[in-house]
Order: sequence, then C-alpha cells, then structure tokens
Amino acid sequence: MANLGSWMASTSQGWLVLQLTNSESLLGLVSAAAAAPILILSLWAGVLADRIDRRLLLVSTQLIGAALMAVLAALVTMGTVEYWQILLIALATGSCIALGNPSFQAIVPSLVDRPAIGNAVALNSAQFNLARIVGPMTAGVVIALGGMAFGFWANAAAVLLLAAIVWRLPVGRSASGSAAEASLWANLADGIRYVLGTRPLSTLVLLAAVPTLLVLPYIALLPVYARDVLGIDAPGLGLLFGAIGMGALAGAIGVAVLRPRRSGRLLVAGLAAAGVAVAVFGVSTSLPVSLAALAVLGAAQVAYFVTTMTLIQALSPGRLRGRVMSLYILTSWGVLPIGNVVAGVVAEQAGAAVALVAGGVLTLLILGATLVARGEISSITLDAEGRVAVPALKPSSPGAPQGG
Repeated sequence: MANLGSWMASTSQGWLVLQLTNSESLLGLVSAAAAAPILILSLWAGVLADRIDRRLLLVSTQLIGAALMAVLAALVTMGTVEYWQILLIALATGSCIALGNPSFQAIVPSLVDRPAIGNAVALNSAQFNLARIVGPMTAGVVIALGGMAFGFWANAAAVLLLAAIVWRLPVGRSASGSAAEASLWANLADGIRYVLGTRPLSTLVLLAAVPTLLVLPYIALLPVYARDVLGIDAPGLGLLFGAIGMGALAGAIGVAVLRPRRSGRLLVAGLAAAGVAVAVFGVSTSLPVSLAALAVLGAAQVAYFVTTMTLIQALSPGRLRGRVMSLYILTSWGVLPIGNVVAGVVAEQAGAAVALVAGGVLTLLILGATLVARGEISSITLDAEGRVAVPALKPSSPGAPQGG
C-alpha cells in the first residue's frame, strides 16, 4: 500500500511540476531535491541503524513523511501550491526516506533465514513494481479527471498504515556494545574500511553508481516524453510507468523463482540490457517501441539491482550491515540528484534523446572497463544456502566475505 501511494504521488508530482513550470530542468531539480538527502544523510543513517532501535527510527521517519505529504495534498486541494513549496517538501520527504532506508534494508536478514534473503529481496521488488504498474496508471486517470491532489492524499494515508505495520515487527536495537560506545565517526570509518577492503563488495557498491547516474534519470524525463515526444499526456504517463512496472515485475518474479546461481553473469547482463534499453527509448517516437523498451528496461534494472543487493546482504556481517547498506544506498540512489540535474539540463539544451542515449552508451563503456579491470565480478555465484563465492579469488564461508 505504501509503495502504491508513493508511485501515485510521484506521478502526480511530476505532472504538477511540468504544468506549473513547463521546464525540464526544474522538473529534474525537484527529483534531485527528493534524492539529495540520500547523498548527504545515508552514511550517517547507516551508523544510526547499527546503534539505535531500528523500528523506532523507521516509524518516526514515516510519521513525519506522512505529515509532509498531507501538507502538499492540502496545498494542491486548495489550489495554492507553488513550485518552491513542492521543492521544499520533496527535500524534507527525501530526508525522511534517507534516514529510514538503511534500517529498512538491514532488517531483512532479521526477518528471514539466510538462504531466503535472495527471495525476500526479489519478492520485495515484485510488490514494489506491482505498485509501479497500478499507482502511476491510477494517478494518470485521476489527473485526467481533475483530481491532482488524490495521489498525495493516498500516499499520506498509505505511509501511516506502513508505520503501524512496522511498529509491530519483531526488530529493534542491533548494535553491538562496541559500536554503541564508539563515536559516530569511528563507526562510519569502520564500515567504509570494511567495504573498501573487501574486493567484490567494493566493486558491487561502486558499480551501482553507474546506472543511478546514467540510466535512472530517464524516470524524471518521462513527463516530457509523455507530453512532448509521444503526445499521450497524463493518462499516457501512467501507461509509460505501467510498462516499466510490468517488465520489472516479470524480472523480479523471474529472479525469485529461478534463483540463478550465476549471480555475477545476471547482474552484468542486467546492466548491459539497461544501457541498451534506455538508449532505444531515448530515440523512439513510436508508442509501441517505447513501451517495449521501457518493459525491457524495467526487467533489466530489477535483475541488476536485486542481484546486487542480495550479494551485498550476503557479504555483509550483521554488526556492519547498516553501514554497508548505507554505502550501497549512497551509490545506488544517493547520486541520483546529480544524474537528474545533468540529464535535465542536457535535455533542455540538446533534447531528451541526447541525454538518454549518452547515458546508455556511457553505461556500456563503463561496464566494459569494469569487466576488464575486475573481471571476477561476472563469476560471482550464490549457492542455495546463501554463501557467496568468487572463483577468481577465494570462496567465502558464511558471513566471511573475501577481501582483495
């Protein structure tokens, strides 16, 4: 329910900003404001996730986020909303998400057995992408009927429901005594040293920044394609999001059901397919081709991110999991504001197609360079017990990843 409300609000927000400003760069700036706190706060949020009651942290951030969304909904309902208000609320809401995300990711191994982590991550992605199908399509229809505020009200209600559910989860403080007694800086440095000193883990964490910077900004530009390139307006924007969600849902279910052992090959294939698909979508002026490209893009990015997150979870010891996940969130989502701003400026100056094609090509080039420098990434395997091995290095034992 929370993800359904979130996608409805995200779709409504993009269309609202485009209506108010008619500017691709200002549209990208709002997306950047929502994601910027991840860049600034995620590392400290990871330290907090390893030091304090995760459940309390999650519920607190959700309640504040629900209040912010209710304020935006009220402004839209009264017809007094202005661009600067949307920008500030996006920034504040993004801060709540940034503070809660590492805890959300870190509690997964507390709720499921180690061999089931991959399935849990994949199924979570499946429900997220099911919401991506239903949410934007519903929002598109409601916007067309004149109900712009509905998506924001729905999101506020859904987040309140999520807070109530999280409060009942059997999770809490997870930090060891040494972590709680050490300073925040010492805790942060400990996590960074561990990631940088573990070769496969550092590769996975750093590589995640590539699609975030170069591929994911296509989401911020979807309103431009719906209105100016494909001419399908608000209902069509929901259709575009729905195509992404359909592909992503198929990809998530496929990963959960098949549980591929050769995880390294899957993440490489997923990232390569995402680079190609975003470039194809960028140059397409045909609705069927655009929908097909977005479906492939959705499946590819889910295959990549689900596999990457599963491997990082499996490679991370419990005492450091919050900090390791915060580093992954920093690279996989925190740098998104930079990508959104750059893509928005390039789209305004040279066209949206140039921004997306350039991102796709650069993704393929960087992936190729990574395979040359750290080719073992494609050989990573994950067995049925959740043990990770990198044949080019030393196979890991449970909870003891290899360094490099």
